[in-house]
Amino acid sequence: MRSLVTGVFALALTGCSAGLSSSRPTPAIGDCAADDLATGQVVFFGLSDNLGPGTIMKRYPGKGVGPEYFIGSIVDEPTSAVVHRGVDWACALGDSVARAFEAGSAVGILPVDAALNAKLARASHLGVTVDSVRWDDLLAAPYREAINQLSDPRLKGDLLRGGYLVESRALVAKGIRITARFESAIGASVKAALGEGRKTLRQGKVTAVVDLTWDDTTTLTITAASEVYIAGRLTNFAAEATDPSGQLLVRL
Repeated sequence: MRSLVTGVFALALTGCSAGLSSSRPTPAIGDCAADDLATGQVVFFGLSDNLGPGTIMKRYPGKGVGPEYFIGSIVDEPTSAVVHRGVDWACALGDSVARAFEAGSAVGILPVDAALNAKLARASHLGVTVDSVRWDDLLAAPYREAINQLSDPRLKGDLLRGGYLVESRALVAKGIRITARFESAIGASVKAALGEGRKTLRQGKVTAVVDLTWDDTTTLTITAASEVYIAGRLTNFAAEATDPSGQLLVRL
């Protein structure tokens, strides 16, 4: 989730009181074999096109983490050599996605500045639906090999010393639709700042392409132009265990 520092995310999912940090998954989420979101062991991003597996995050003491390098800085396209694409589910996980957005609305659901996200958080109602979701996982061995071949010795050294966190898995949403309802005056202010139609939003290094539709100034509908990342799990690259052959084991 975004803090007041540009492009920085806190290290815990907000809204634990809303049932996102229970010690065991609900039956519906368990059926989807995707309980990380329900247990609060992931970082909520809001909508993002580029915060996928392999993203390298920098720590900002007392504030959280923010993206420093994307996977394209580590490996050439296609990234399928280091990222395993999961299975799409059309299941009740969408309920937890909606609760996550409600819980995270106060700190940011879009890659826009803090002041605009604060206005979005004043929505009297926030509804979220998804067509499907999936977890994409970072493949430890090929990613470690790519790190070992980095031409930037400083980045390589910082990673191996635990100077950065690496996103080991990312939650992908397809067909996401966010509906926010406002009092007319608040909605008018949000509309003036966001506009309508297709927009490429950017906050720091985080981007998202969205379509914005307004019903007067009271109802905003946000849809993503393509699938988006909405949350991820971070791991300390240097602290992970190795198997007997010396292969890095990223906790997924």
